[in-house]
Amino acid sequence: MKIAVTGSSSYLASVLLPTLESDPEIEKIVGIDLKPGLVNFPKLEFVKRDVRDPEIWRDFEGCQVLIHLAFIVMPLRKTDLALDINIEGSKNVFSAAARAGVKKIVYTSSCACYGAWPDNPELISEDQPLRGMPNFYYSWSKAKVEEFLNGFEKEHPELVITRLRPCIFLGPNLNNLMRTAARRGLFFRYLDRQVKAQFAWDEDVAQAIYLALKKNYPGAFNLAGDGYLTLQEMGQLMRIFTIPVFFQVAYYGCLVLWHLYLLDMLSPGWVKATEYPIIISCEKAKNLMGWKPKYDTKAAFIKFVEEIEKDHLRKKART
Repeated sequence: MKIAVTGSSSYLASVLLPTLESDPEIEKIVGIDLKPGLVNFPKLEFVKRDVRDPEIWRDFEGCQVLIHLAFIVMPLRKTDLALDINIEGSKNVFSAAARAGVKKIVYTSSCACYGAWPDNPELISEDQPLRGMPNFYYSWSKAKVEEFLNGFEKEHPELVITRLRPCIFLGPNLNNLMRTAARRGLFFRYLDRQVKAQFAWDEDVAQAIYLALKKNYPGAFNLAGDGYLTLQEMGQLMRIFTIPVFFQVAYYGCLVLWHLYLLDMLSPGWVKATEYPIIISCEKAKNLMGWKPKYDTKAAFIKFVEEIEKDHLRKKART
């Protein structure tokens, strides 16, 4: 089997690639990104290419499966550029895969495609309408890409398309907002609302991608660890101070700091996404795909905190 992976230098790809490399049925992996990954794998052939390049179909020739991971997750100052890469780039990749004769597409979407809205059900299943948030580029991008796939699937019934919708995932080497908060010893909670969040462990998300690669599972599948945590509980687990603020104060304060270039990772959209909870049901993935995550939300978060503390002690020992 020959497969293609866009975003082959991404964090998630670094978790997934060892599994792909060890599978005897996979003979070749075409990794597509703008920069090579840090780890070399014998089966991996790196191709430097933008996902918006119309010639990308040539990289997919002879591939049976495409795993589309390439996506701008953390904020860019130029939102239009992020939207162009995420939405138009994804459309181009899917169309190129069909042109090249790829048989299956595994796309890592996100639960952010549902949007953080006040009328969200307590538990969101895959048949919930997608309502991307216009003022949050990531949520908007994920919803728009899936809207495109709705029509694309009808045009290409010969393709098996699996859409995976994970919540925020954590990992030992993932540099994200949670790691930044733990490092700085500051976090926040809202005085006027109770925010709930789910987490998944990176290897559990990679396992779902691998399951979709090995067998045919058309449709959408939510991915998250069981249970949820509040902002206050997250602060307690990180053993850091949680600043009590009203949501509007947090959002507009972030908006001002972002425009003053005093924030680099926490864009206003990410704060807006915490206004209302997006709690997803993963029963479909468990029952149909046989997905068996090792960690629930709390266990994944605790493991993440432990990894941060280990990393801190290693750095302290070197100084």
